[in-house]
Amino acid sequence: MGDHLFFCGIKHSGKSTLGHLFAQERGLAWADLDELVLQQVPYPSIRSFYHERGKDAFMQEEVKALTTYLRNSTGRTVVSLGGGAADNQPLIDLAKANGKLLYLVVPEEVLYQRIIRGGIPPFLDGDNPRTSFSTLYAKRHERYGNICDFMIELPNYPDLHDTARFLVETLRNEV
Repeated sequence: MGDHLFFCGIKHSGKSTLGHLFAQERGLAWADLDELVLQQVPYPSIRSFYHERGKDAFMQEEVKALTTYLRNSTGRTVVSLGGGAADNQPLIDLAKANGKLLYLVVPEEVLYQRIIRGGIPPFLDGDNPRTSFSTLYAKRHERYGNICDFMIELPNYPDLHDTARFLVETLRNEV
C-alpha cells in the first residue's frame, strides 16, 4: 500500500485549493485529478469532455489518469480527486490501495452557496436547485463517510490559508 493522500469531497469543498496548500506546507508533491485527465483527452475542459462523452467515459478516464500518475510518481503525493469520485468505485479502490482517503466535510448550506454563486450548474435541477443539491449532498456525504479513512470537518474561515493551517494542524499526527 502506498502512502499517498487522496483528498475527496463534494464539489466546492476545497479539495484542489486546500490539497495544494496542504502539500506545500508538508513539502509533498500535489496533483489534481481533473488536470491529469485533461492531459490525456483532446478536450479543453472537463465540462466539455463530460458533456460530449458522458459520465461513464469520464470515470474511466479518471481511473486511467490516476493509474498512469501513480505508476510514474516517485514520492508521496497529495491528490485532489473530483467531486464525483464517490460514484466511481474503481477509482476509490485504486486510491485506497495506494494511500489514505481524506474526506473534506463542509456544511451543506456553505457548499450550496459556493456552488450557485456562479449560476446554477447543469448537474442541479434548474427548477429546484436547492432540493436537488440537498439530495446529492446527502447521498455523497453518506458515501464518503463510509469509505474514507479520515473525515475532517472544515471550518468556514473567510481566508482559505486559515483553513489550510487548520487542516495541517488537524492532520499533523494522523498522516
